Amino acid sequence: MNRLLWLLPLLSLAIAARFAGFEVKPNGNSELDATTGIYTLATGGTITDNKNGLSLVAKYIQYKDGDFIRAKTAHLKSKDGEFDAASLEYQQKPDTLKMDSVRYSSKDLQGLTAQQGLLLGEDILVLKGQVHSNSPSLEAQTVVVDTAKNQALVLGSFIYKDGAATLRGQKADSTLLLSFGSGKTRANTKVPSDLLNRLKAYADKL
Repeated sequence: MNRLLWLLPLLSLAIAARFAGFEVKPNGNSELDATTGIYTLATGGTITDNKNGLSLVAKYIQYKDGDFIRAKTAHLKSKDGEFDAASLEYQQKPDTLKMDSVRYSSKDLQGLTAQQGLLLGEDILVLKGQVHSNSPSLEAQTVVVDTAKNQALVLGSFIYKDGAATLRGQKADSTLLLSFGSGKTRANTKVPSDLLNRLKAYADKL
């Protein structure tokens, strides 16, 4: 997934102005706290990057140029996937996007929901708490998605269904690797140690 870094440096005093293909439109008035440099769009708005196909639509937006973006009842869309979240907060340093009550969909994962989500940089998505996916059919506690490698690591207890086949993990240290390609999903309970250690480290960040 593309970085959200595009959102921050290009926002300026002219809220509805265009900057090199970016456009910010409030639904109503916008307010600037001159002391803190924080902008508030109390009735929400839309931020779009037509060049890269990115858009953020929310009912409430607050941001500080070069620092953070906070939004409520938000929808974030990119070329690689879409997020819906009750609330989200983007921090430029480090490059992270944290979400509550999140729903994620892409060409490989449909209707993936969780209590919490954390997007790290461009490629790593961590989901925790009542994780559920419609396609493929999955219920789990923790999932780490590597969008660059088209893989998802399931950690802890899980139920995975593929047609008539069902895979279950009932232990805290249960693991399942999902690999996506050619419109198919492959599941393997034997996860290579190097891959397990790499992706598990991301899970600890949420």
